[in-house]
Amino acid sequence: MKESEQLDLNIFIPEPSDQSAVNEYILPLTREAIEEGSFYYPYHIEKNQTDKAALLFTYLFLKCVRNQTFAVALDANSSVPVGFEAYCKSPFSDYFKTRPIYDGVLTFVSSGYRKQGVASRLRRFLLKKGNFNKGAMFRFSVQKNNEAGYLSVDKLAKELNINMVETGVTYEGQL
Repeated sequence: MKESEQLDLNIFIPEPSDQSAVNEYILPLTREAIEEGSFYYPYHIEKNQTDKAALLFTYLFLKCVRNQTFAVALDANSSVPVGFEAYCKSPFSDYFKTRPIYDGVLTFVSSGYRKQGVASRLRRFLLKKGNFNKGAMFRFSVQKNNEAGYLSVDKLAKELNINMVETGVTYEGQL
């Protein structure tokens, strides 16, 4: 695909009651993400545990869908699911009456659709159309070797005039 051509996407925020969106779009993408190891950190879900996709949806993504902080992208020409973006509001924002803080749970783009701006478009859509309040804070975690993810977040922060601060590096170890 030439740089001037842009993939035609249908991006939307699914309704919590739309079980077909869950079954046809979210669960297949979640299985693919598991197969690729996207849930190993921080959840330690192994690549062969694709049968856990529905559990992940129920315990991780359903809250995001209900809060309208989850978006799905479909290839508009084929209705094939190509990616999703999910944020989860920190419960401490409500408990301590602070401004809302949203953690980026996962941005996932199907392997055949990467490097076509899908992640940036998902982020842009969700940050504009999602259920976020003015003054909301966002935290993202990008894996060390994911340069495309880092550049996407950095580009979007500049484009939307979001004051992003790189706060550090997360290390994980095991005895």
